[in-house]
Amino acid sequence: MEPRFTRGEYWILETVVEWLFPVSGLTDSDFEFSLNKKGHGLTRDALIETLHRLIVSELIYAENKVDAPISTHQQIERALNEPGWQVDLVDWRTITYYGLTPEGGAQWEAFAAPDWQRYIDASSRLTDDREGIIWEVICADKVWLEWYFESKCFYEPTEVSLKSVVWDYIAPWDATYWKQLEGGHRVRFLEPDETGAQNLEAPPCSDTEFFRTAWCAWR
Repeated sequence: MEPRFTRGEYWILETVVEWLFPVSGLTDSDFEFSLNKKGHGLTRDALIETLHRLIVSELIYAENKVDAPISTHQQIERALNEPGWQVDLVDWRTITYYGLTPEGGAQWEAFAAPDWQRYIDASSRLTDDREGIIWEVICADKVWLEWYFESKCFYEPTEVSLKSVVWDYIAPWDATYWKQLEGGHRVRFLEPDETGAQNLEAPPCSDTEFFRTAWCAWR
């Protein structure tokens, strides 16, 4: 049977499908802007009750690096009162984050029916000499990844150095902190430098964000 969630429950689950999120961020004044989506719409009391219900149902967990996992209403209240998640702190270990359990992930999947073959994980970091940026993009479907990469080359040419492109395959692939796939095709490249974008044909879609969101209808 398909699981049933309230809007608030599903919002809380969906928000941590890809990454953990600080509990205190759920009451931040500009979290809608930060997450680029409409908020959960819960009052503070309803938010505490919803988080507690999901925790005791073992669909989510909440913990920080100092204390044991939290579960009571009082512990959730304290987590919501922690310093803002975007504020510079002395010790980030005291911030309480929440995420999906394996069962929470499975129930979210049953409801959202994601196509993990089209899931794209794109990340970047500084090179070892801190002089440039290395991009890494992974997807289980190689054709889908190629289309994404072509779109990025054509519409965001300043972010791709074509002479630096390296393709490979990794197996298994930890697509998220809770979801592992059999493997994924990976492309790595530097930014910026020569692009040669003027010699490329227009890709199927003009917006690279399309490829990042098309894997799941319920986002």
